[in-house]
Amino acid sequence: MISAIFKKDSDNIISVNLSGHAESVDEGYDMVCSAVSAVSLTIANGVTDVLGVKPAISLEDGFLSMDFRQLSLEDIDKCQTLLETMLIGMKSIEGNYGDYIKVELEEV
Repeated sequence: MISAIFKKDSDNIISVNLSGHAESVDEGYDMVCSAVSAVSLTIANGVTDVLGVKPAISLEDGFLSMDFRQLSLEDIDKCQTLLETMLIGMKSIEGNYGDYIKVELEEV
C-alpha cells in the first residue's frame, strides 16, 4: 500500500512523504503506482523547475519526500497551489483505489 502523508502548519503544507507500492497488479503494469508517480513527480518538477524553489527532496524506489520547512515563508507560500493540487490528486486516486493508497493530512 502507498502511504501519502501531508503535513500542514496553519494554512501551509510544509512536507509531503510518499512511501510504499500499491501492488494492485504486476510490477510495471500498476496504474495506481503510475498515477501516484506521475502526479508527485510532476508537482516536484513544478516546484523546482517552474517555481525555482528548492525544498529538501529525497527520491528512491517507492519513496518521495519533500520538506519545505527550511524555506522562507515567501517560498512556502509560492508552492501552496501546487501542493494543494497534489493533495487533491492523491485524494482523488484514494477515492477510486482506496485499497492501494492511504492519504493523511496532519496538522503540526
